[in-house]
Amino acid sequence: MARKDFTVQFGSLKEGLHEFRYQLTDEFFALIEQDLIQKGKVNVHLHLERSERHIVCDFILSGWVTKNCDVCLNELQYPVESVQHLHVKITDKEIEAESDLISVDSNAYEIDLTNHLYDYVALSLPMKLECKDAINREECDENVLEMLTTEKDETDNSNHPEWQKLKEIFKN
Repeated sequence: MARKDFTVQFGSLKEGLHEFRYQLTDEFFALIEQDLIQKGKVNVHLHLERSERHIVCDFILSGWVTKNCDVCLNELQYPVESVQHLHVKITDKEIEAESDLISVDSNAYEIDLTNHLYDYVALSLPMKLECKDAINREECDENVLEMLTTEKDETDNSNHPEWQKLKEIFKN
C-alpha cells in the first residue's frame, strides 16, 4: 500500500458525481509518521462532486482503531463513525486554507487524500478514551483502578512548620 492508493486524479474526471471506496488498515496508519494510531480498520466512502473550478468531497467513515484506555491503559478497539466534508478550489490564486477548504493549482490533476483521511479518523476519537467508550469492553480494570485510588503517601504534612509559615502568608 502506498500513498498513491489514496490519491484522486480529478483531472481525468468528468463533471458530476463520482464515488470511491477505501479501506484504512494497519498499513495505511504506517504510511504516516505519527504515534497516535497504529492499528485499525476503517471503511471510507467518498462522494466526490466535480465542477469546472470546484470539487466537493463528502467522506463517510466507519470502523474502529486500536488505542489504549487513558485510565487503565488496556488496549481496546474504539469506534470510528464520522462524516466529513472537504471543498477543493481549483485556482491560480493562493487562498488561505481552512479546515474544510483547500486550494490546488489549476495545472494540478490529482489530490493526495492520505493526510486528510488520517486527520478525519483522529478527529472522530474522543479527547479522553475510556473503556466505556470501547467496542470490546465496558469497564476499566478493577485492579488498576484500585491502585490509582490508593494514596501513595499516607503521612499528613499539613502541620509541618513550612506549611504553617505558608498558611500565615496567605492569611495576610
